[in-house]
Amino acid sequence: WVQGLQRYFWTEAEVNGKLYDALERSYSLVKARAAHDGISSREAALAIGIERVYRARKTRGLFP
Repeated sequence: WVQGLQRYFWTEAEVNGKLYDALERSYSLVKARAAHDGISSREAALAIGIERVYRARKTRGLFP
């Protein structure tokens, strides 16, 4: 939406590059968390997601 308003567009290669970087970072975090805590990748991903939501809500003053 913002790109459209500003007439700034990414090429397909840029989009795919940014997506690949985000997926690679997320995969690394989940894999490390699963190994550290001795849990499945699914549980690790869920724990990371819950912690991110918790921190965001706490930062914004929306908790408890």
